[in-house]
Amino acid sequence: MLVKISPSRIEGTIEVPPSKSYAHRLLIAAYLSGERVSVLCKDPSEDVLATAGALRSMGAEVSFSDNTITLKRCALPAGRISVDCGESGSTLRFLLPVACALGIKADFTGRGRLLSRPVDALTEVLNAHGGKVCGLSVSGKLTPGVYEIDASLSSQYVSGLLFALCMLDGESEIAIKGERVSAPYIDMTVEVLKRFGASVAVTANGFKVRPGLCCKEEFFIPEGDWSNAAFALTAGALCGNVTVTGLSSASCQGDRRILEVLEMLGAKVTADKNGVNVQRGELRPVSADITDIPDLAQIIAVAAAFAPGTSVIKNAARLKIKESDRISAVISTLGAAGISAQYSGSDIIIHGGAPHGGEFSGGKDHRTVMSAAVLAAAARGDSVISGAEAVNKSYPAFFKDLVKLGGKADVRI
Repeated sequence: MLVKISPSRIEGTIEVPPSKSYAHRLLIAAYLSGERVSVLCKDPSEDVLATAGALRSMGAEVSFSDNTITLKRCALPAGRISVDCGESGSTLRFLLPVACALGIKADFTGRGRLLSRPVDALTEVLNAHGGKVCGLSVSGKLTPGVYEIDASLSSQYVSGLLFALCMLDGESEIAIKGERVSAPYIDMTVEVLKRFGASVAVTANGFKVRPGLCCKEEFFIPEGDWSNAAFALTAGALCGNVTVTGLSSASCQGDRRILEVLEMLGAKVTADKNGVNVQRGELRPVSADITDIPDLAQIIAVAAAFAPGTSVIKNAARLKIKESDRISAVISTLGAAGISAQYSGSDIIIHGGAPHGGEFSGGKDHRTVMSAAVLAAAARGDSVISGAEAVNKSYPAFFKDLVKLGGKADVRI
């Protein structure tokens, strides 16, 4: 899909879609509880649908109605099954340990770069505790114990273990080795599990988990998605005045730090009960550490491209193992707009200025497409983005919302 975007003033109000990170976790916790639970999923993304479909493969009854996904775990599959995770890293890394905890024999599959993204640290710890994982084929059954895991590549390893250990026959412990990256996502998992009655206690280097989940609610509404809101808010900072509703200022989502970054860049940021508002200000270069907020890297890079001077995105190495090599994506996207950027050590260095329109490749990565669209709306001259269908992975209504805010986006199949 091609999208032509012309420069435009971005102004108005939109309601952000529900957080896909919360939706993943709510659906999995609901499955583990064994109760019938509904989760509001307005305009569900491909990733959330992948989790729902995977849970159906693992023995859940799943139905869709009125932007709501309802599920209940029934009998576990007796034979070996195939679990399609689409392109969702969360689906794979959460459900692989869950399958081992429940004794489900499964072959996990997926598309795109998913099957080449690292899971070795996770499979090693599963194999050390009764799981039998070869590649992405699992059997065996986990036993209680102390699960030592290196979380320096992905917080999803810890989240997957937290889900799994709730289903074992005794108390277990997670001992985290190495630097803990994207820690807010682990906090989100703990928050969701506690809503389902889980006993999860924080220790000096991890968590203690007692088995058991119960569900006291029948209907869950995920809070608004700060990761997706970041694109509209940044558009307001670059070329307008945008208000986003449906966001929680008390959220565990690390990506709410987009407000902090935009303020450092010089944007005018206000928040009240009616929503979060961002307006253009006099932009200046910024230094931003993305250890806990890797999904903001590309949109921060776009904002920095318009700030005269040199900006630095620090601790960016993990961007190489996302849906695409996002370090290369940042450099090529900014380069197509006439902005120089380099990767040095573990940092991306951006020499901001006056970006022009260009031809941008989506690179089969939803965040590349959305960040390029924001760049194009604020740049001089028209732009074309190829592979724009990638937005369906996380934000199917992205271009609809961009047009609602005054963006000039001509979507061409």
